[in-house]
Formats: sequence, C-alpha cells, structure tokens
Amino acid sequence: MSENLVCDVMSGAESDVGADTFRSIMRHLAGSVTVITTEGQGQLHGFTATAVCSVCATPPTILIVVNKSARTHPHIDSKGFFAVNVLADNQKMIAEHFAGKSDNQFSIVDHTITERGLPVITGASVQIECKIVERIPVGTHTIFVGRVIGAGDAAHAPLLYHDARYGQVAHI
Repeated sequence: MSENLVCDVMSGAESDVGADTFRSIMRHLAGSVTVITTEGQGQLHGFTATAVCSVCATPPTILIVVNKSARTHPHIDSKGFFAVNVLADNQKMIAEHFAGKSDNQFSIVDHTITERGLPVITGASVQIECKIVERIPVGTHTIFVGRVIGAGDAAHAPLLYHDARYGQVAHI
C-alpha cells in the first residue's frame, strides 16, 4: 500500500486534504528555525525555513525543501551549495529579518564567508555546509539533498517554531 501512496504523491494525484487543512495540521509540527544561505551572481542570499531534515549519517546527508517561487531557489540550484544556519534561541530578530523581502539581507546580520563562498550566521547554534547531490521536484517545491561538507557548533539552544510562533526549548 505504501508504494501506491508514494506513486500517487509523486504523480501529482489529488488529495482528500485541502491546502488550508494541510497548513493547519502542519502548524502542529515544532521545528528548529533555520536560515538557508547561499551566494549567487555576486550577492548573498538567504531565507528563513523549518523544512530541513537529516537523511543519513553515512555519508552525512541532509535535505532542505525550497519553494520554486522563492527568490533564493535559483541561486541554490545554480551554485550547487548551500548552508543551513540553525538559529540560536536569542536570534528571533534574524529569523524575522530573513522571512522578509529585504534586498540586502546580510547588511545588518553578523556573518562570515566560508571557503566555498557561503555566508554563515555568527552565533547560530549550528552551521552546516552542503554540496547538492540530488534535486527532486515535488509540486511547487524542490527537495535539495545535500552532502554535509562542513559544520560548526556553537552549543547554543536552538530557536523553535510552532503554531506560527517562535519559542525556546524548555528544560528537557
């Protein structure tokens, strides 16, 4: 049965769940807040996202899901590299900044540039550099599968997003 479900989803078959219902349901998934960054055409680009997932540890691989209409999408696709900055719990303003439509996004955000030309945000809980190894188009989005080629850990608690609100990890 699961094979048929995968085939139906990948073929674009209609769902019994409407888009608004789906969005409402997905708001119940808490996730770490990230800023996906890259470089393209001589400029730095980034956007706030929670659609980031570990794929496997050997070799270290993650995936990101990017709307094809997002202005950063073509830059990630053409560069072939991206960075995932897992924001620290004190970086809510950075999350909100990259969720907006600012033209010069990095002008007010402390960052460094890696050897591969990727911007990474200073003070982020974790910074992960990836080389794209696969692109999977699904509906309005592209799943970019990235081999982890660099990482840094600042050991800060991550900023979380749940039910359209930012939050912090309570003592677990």
